[in-house]
Amino acid sequence: MVGDHLDLRLGKGKTNPEELFAACYGACFQGAMNVVAPALGVKMPSKPEDAAVVHTTVHLVGYPKDRDWGLRVHLKVEAKGLRQDDLEKVIARAKTVCPFARATEGNVHTTVEAVAL
Repeated sequence: MVGDHLDLRLGKGKTNPEELFAACYGACFQGAMNVVAPALGVKMPSKPEDAAVVHTTVHLVGYPKDRDWGLRVHLKVEAKGLRQDDLEKVIARAKTVCPFARATEGNVHTTVEAVAL
């Protein structure tokens, strides 16, 4: 990002669509977790250094020769101060709220790993 412009040119050292998708999906999923947690009686970490973090990895998969591509997504959700079962409840509900999770359901192989720290 340069100033208030995002450099989307492709090439060595530049970004690619999969990186952008990962950034958007992770941010959206984290926001969905914060929205659904109160309804589940779960208090998300409030200090910035303890905030839940979503590490998102997106892979382009398929057969370039046949022009048959797809995506594979892995979300690793880490949260300090939450019990594992509470984190898993929040993640399960966030999957039903996050627009990226809903849009890719049944179309993009997605795994979610919950890590309560």
